[in-house]
Amino acid sequence: MGQNILDLLRREHVKVLSQLDELQRRGISDRAEKYNQMKNNLLPHMAGEERVFYPRLGERGLHDLVAASREEHTAIRALIDRLNSIPPTDEDSWVRLIPDLREAMRSHLDREEKTVFEATRERLDNAELLHIGDRFEEAKGKAHLRPLR
Repeated sequence: MGQNILDLLRREHVKVLSQLDELQRRGISDRAEKYNQMKNNLLPHMAGEERVFYPRLGERGLHDLVAASREEHTAIRALIDRLNSIPPTDEDSWVRLIPDLREAMRSHLDREEKTVFEATRERLDNAELLHIGDRFEEAKGKAHLRPLR
């Protein structure tokens, strides 16, 4: 059996925030590569949450929390779309927008790790958390083949 979904999500949250911190710096020669690495972690992560984790929470009556999380994902994707349109050489625009993305992520992750994770622990047992963790990993792998957007 795999890992608890909450542990998986928390670990991935730390990784993406670290990648965003690095992208905020000026003078990054491989900005496009680092940005693509961050997106390749973040977008499948969000797809996995939306395909596996959030539906299970909805089944347990956490519709408001799921709706708020999905709205935050939409806002995060909008920021990614804006960044996608900026050439990596336009450092001023990057340095201006990356903090917006990082703040949107930080706000989402804080709420998710406090409110959503607490509600999840109250409603799902460890076996379910492990099962969702396995399904989440599968969904992330499929997200590369079939993007959510």
